[in-house]
Amino acid sequence: MFNFALVGCGGMANWHAQQLQKIPDVKVVALCDTVPGATKTFKDKYFNDAAEFDSYEKLLEKPPAKLDAVVLVTPHTLHYSQSKTALERGINVMVEKPMVTNSAHAYDLWDTVKKTKKLLGITFQAPYSQEFGYLAKERDAGRLGKVQLVTAWLAQGWLEGTRGKWRQDPALSGGGQMYDSGAHTLNAMMWLMNDPVVECACFYDKVGSPVDINGVAIVKFQNGAMGSITIGGNCPPFKCEIAIQTDKLLITTDQYGGKLEIQAQGKRVYPHVEQAMDNAAAGTPHLNFVNAMKGTEPLRAPVRYGVLLSALMDALYESADTGKVVKV
Repeated sequence: MFNFALVGCGGMANWHAQQLQKIPDVKVVALCDTVPGATKTFKDKYFNDAAEFDSYEKLLEKPPAKLDAVVLVTPHTLHYSQSKTALERGINVMVEKPMVTNSAHAYDLWDTVKKTKKLLGITFQAPYSQEFGYLAKERDAGRLGKVQLVTAWLAQGWLEGTRGKWRQDPALSGGGQMYDSGAHTLNAMMWLMNDPVVECACFYDKVGSPVDINGVAIVKFQNGAMGSITIGGNCPPFKCEIAIQTDKLLITTDQYGGKLEIQAQGKRVYPHVEQAMDNAAAGTPHLNFVNAMKGTEPLRAPVRYGVLLSALMDALYESADTGKVVKV
């Protein structure tokens, strides 16, 4: 049995709580939030035996039991210090995306993971989906062909949906829509490409907000492939897509997995993706994280992907602010 603490008991934490409840090897022994009443709500709804804490420092100083892991569902700019503190205390970390909001912090966490030999997993959705697992297997076997172009786009009513909340406060969010929902888009693209971006150009529009709302970018990967990205945050309907053009196939999916279409010349191919599940939590970051703690499978979104995202985001913002093409 692994003892977990859920840090941050806001809206997104409900999904984390529900997923953790499905894993028999997990016991949530502590809940932490600075907002009065938030932990009590989660205690009553999900974890009746969990201890409540109103500060992260108090939780780590006197946990109700030896903690094996913390799940961080907190504002973006808090992730770095909270992750590092836990790792240095010998506690595994599962952190919401983005892992951090600048590349210096990302590289430091990478070093901390190496030094402490603890786990840090990021809760992007796509890498845990069956569709992305299938594509990675086909990619690594060389059956997809040589990737030449990738296009990723997202439409969402993010501006109105987050108005007045911490996500539009740069001190807590570290960025806007590109670093929030856009993080899923960018990570999914890089995870499928399995190759770092080396050069980029970007424009963004704040649409009257303190943070970026709409953004467009072009990128070049180390292997020579090129990509285009459109992140929209002021369009009420939600939709997203990623299309990859190889010299053999056209592959269409999205930033969360859940759909997959492959087209070859003259025909469409809908690959059968095996549902290799043994319980209701399969296909989630949480089960992968627990299995990684057991040593039975590797993390699918380890600290490396946090580094890749932060390095790219630093370069995208620099490009938008300077009007220049930037090397990553």
